[in-house]
Amino acid sequence: MLKSREISILFLSSMILLPFFGGESFGQQNQTLTITTEKESYAAGEPIMILGLVDIKLQGTQAIIQIMSPIGNMIRAEQIDIDSDGSFSTTVATSIEGLWKESGTYTVKVSYGENSVQTQFEYGGMMSAGVQTTPEFAMEDDPSQTIMIEDNTVNYELDCAEILGMTPDPENKSLIIEIKTDCDGELKITLPKEVIDTDEEGFFVLVDGDDVNHDAVIVGEFWTLTIPFSYGSEEIEIIGTYVIPEFGTIAMLVLVTSIGTIVIISARNKQIFYPRI
Repeated sequence: MLKSREISILFLSSMILLPFFGGESFGQQNQTLTITTEKESYAAGEPIMILGLVDIKLQGTQAIIQIMSPIGNMIRAEQIDIDSDGSFSTTVATSIEGLWKESGTYTVKVSYGENSVQTQFEYGGMMSAGVQTTPEFAMEDDPSQTIMIEDNTVNYELDCAEILGMTPDPENKSLIIEIKTDCDGELKITLPKEVIDTDEEGFFVLVDGDDVNHDAVIVGEFWTLTIPFSYGSEEIEIIGTYVIPEFGTIAMLVLVTSIGTIVIISARNKQIFYPRI
């Protein structure tokens, strides 16, 4: 049998070592997560700075940030890394119109591990003498831009390039993005599932026909993809398992059918006015 002194030493040793073996599980249960914005209110077009802190950093885990408009639409979703001290931050570019056209109370939700918190801020145009003013932050080089595909708004940020066109390819179930580059850069694009979607295998992304590594995050009914490209790149193709049918293709088929019908009707009318001899 163990002597009482030996039992005491074993018990003390187990108590000392316990936090090292179970630290991460305890941390996930008791973790504190805080989130705030730099200011309580922002003018239309002004960038939003989001700041956060976790008391216990989880290895290999990123924070997921979502922003909801006053009418409940999700207008932003991204993943960010946690610094060694547990802090994290991101600056979100906005716009006068597009996804940010609603004025009112916006909600920021942050999830990390098993925990989630949220905060709110006011956003909208500054009014003076009944006229809405354009803030100094709404510059032409604002990286946040939007483009319409059918009735769907696509939000994107683009470095060192501009988008020349964005066309669905129903045959290949892909979205083709034509770009003009100034240097090496990155495209971050948020796509509704109604525009393009994929299964558990994920998207296949090509830049000028070559496969590239990319990040894809799904939040609700939206995909956010981050795609790098090099100077001189001309085309980005995002391949999934579904893409919205291109309206132009449908319209062309309708036009061809209509022309064919007109030709047939005209031919019949000619038979009336020009009887056979």
